[in-house]
Amino acid sequence: MRSRSLIHSILSAGFLCPALAAAVTPADLSLVRWPDAATSFNSPIAIRSANDGSGRVFVIERCSGIRIVKNGALLPTHFLDVAVSCNSEQGLLGLAFDPDYAANGTFYVTYTAPSADPSLGSSQDQVLARYTVSAASADIADPTGTVILRVPDIAANHNGGDLHFDRQGYLNWSMGDGGVQGDPNGFAQCTGRKKADNTPSSCRTTTGSGPTYYLLGKIIRLDVHSTTASAPSNFCGATAGQPALYSVPEGNPFADVAAHPDDCAEIFNWGFRNPFRFSIDRETGDMLIGDVGQNVYEEISFQAAGSVGQNFQWNACEGFHTYPGGANGCAGPAGSILPKLDYSHSIGTCAVVGGYMYRGPIVALRGQYLFSDYCSGSIYIVANAGAGVQPWVMETLAGTPSMNTYGMGEDDDGNVYVGAQDGAVYVFHSDSASDVIFADGFEG
Repeated sequence: MRSRSLIHSILSAGFLCPALAAAVTPADLSLVRWPDAATSFNSPIAIRSANDGSGRVFVIERCSGIRIVKNGALLPTHFLDVAVSCNSEQGLLGLAFDPDYAANGTFYVTYTAPSADPSLGSSQDQVLARYTVSAASADIADPTGTVILRVPDIAANHNGGDLHFDRQGYLNWSMGDGGVQGDPNGFAQCTGRKKADNTPSSCRTTTGSGPTYYLLGKIIRLDVHSTTASAPSNFCGATAGQPALYSVPEGNPFADVAAHPDDCAEIFNWGFRNPFRFSIDRETGDMLIGDVGQNVYEEISFQAAGSVGQNFQWNACEGFHTYPGGANGCAGPAGSILPKLDYSHSIGTCAVVGGYMYRGPIVALRGQYLFSDYCSGSIYIVANAGAGVQPWVMETLAGTPSMNTYGMGEDDDGNVYVGAQDGAVYVFHSDSASDVIFADGFEG
C-alpha cells in the first residue's frame, strides 16, 4: 500500500494548466475495505442501490450474478444469476433499479448473451432485460427475465454496458463501438444501420453480405415504462411494423421517423469508443461519461441535464487530440462536443473507469467528481467539475490500495464505492468531515 497523505500529483488533459487549485478534500480521506476486510467478490464491476429504503447494497459480479450486502453482511444467496458469455470484456455489465422499485419490484440488467444463444452479429449480442423481485423474498429475484432489446456486436471487447435511469424516468444504456481497434467501420459516427465493410462513408447502407450493425458507440435512451404497438422503420432494435417492448422519448435526436427515416430512434448520444462506466449526477441530472481511449489518451465527457443529441468525436479525436496522429487541439466533426478532461497513458494508465459526482456524507468532498483507471488503480478527484469549466483538473488521492479498478457505484445516502478486479470493494471514508445525521439517512 502506498503511504497515506493529502491529495497530490496534479494532472490535467495531458498538459499543464495555468490554474491548479487543490481539491477541497479532508486530510483523512481514505478508502476503507467494505463491508469488512474478509469479504471478497467475484470481479465486482458495479455497485448499486435499490433506493427503496432498505439500505441494501447490490454488487454485480461480472461473470456470476448479483449479490446483496444487507445490514453490513454479504448474503449467502445470489439476488440474481444470469447466464452470460464472459470472454474478454463481456459479462453481466449493468444494473438499474426502476425509480419506483419500492412499489413495482422491477429492475433492468445488461449482459453479453451466452455463447449458446444465436447472435445477430459476428460476436455475442449485448442484451437489455427486465426482471422483477420474487414474491417469496425481497432478497431474491424471479429468475425469469424479459429481453427488451438486443444489439448485434462484432467483437468481445468495447461493450460499454453501464445502465442508469435519468431524472425523467428514461433508461440510458452505454454501448461501445464494437471492439475492432480504431473503429474502421465508422460505427461510432454512424447514426443508422450499416455493414462491417471498413468503409465509414457507407453509413445507412445495409445491402451486401454479412450482419447489419446498429447502436454501437452510442448512449441509448429508452422509455421502458411503455411499449410500441407497431415499430416505425427507425426503431433499429425492432422489426418495422412489429411490437416493441419499449418506446422512444420524443426528445431523442432521431425520434421523428419522418425527419430521420434511416437513423436510429433509440440513440441519445453518439461518437464513443467505449463508454464503459458513466453516471448521472443525482443532484443536477448531468451525465458524466468515462470513455476508454485507444493508444494514448483517456477522457471524461460531460453532458448537461436537458441537452440531447451530442456527438462526442470518436474516431476523429482521442480526447483533445487527433486520431490517429495525436496532434493537440482536435476539432472533431461539425457540432461535436469536446471532453472535459483527458489524460495520457504516460502516467501508467490504460483505461478510464468513469465514476460519480460525490453527493454523500463527507461534506468537504461534495460536488467533486471521483473516478479511476483500470491500470493505475489510482483514485482521481476533480474539484473544478463545473458545467462551464474547460478543461477540468484532476488530482490523485494518495494512500489508496494497489488495485485494478473495475467499477464504482453509490448507495442510497450517496456513499461512493470502488470495486477492484481482485474482488475487494472499498468505500470512501473520513472521520473528520462526515455529516453523521446525513449519513444515517435522516436528511436528504
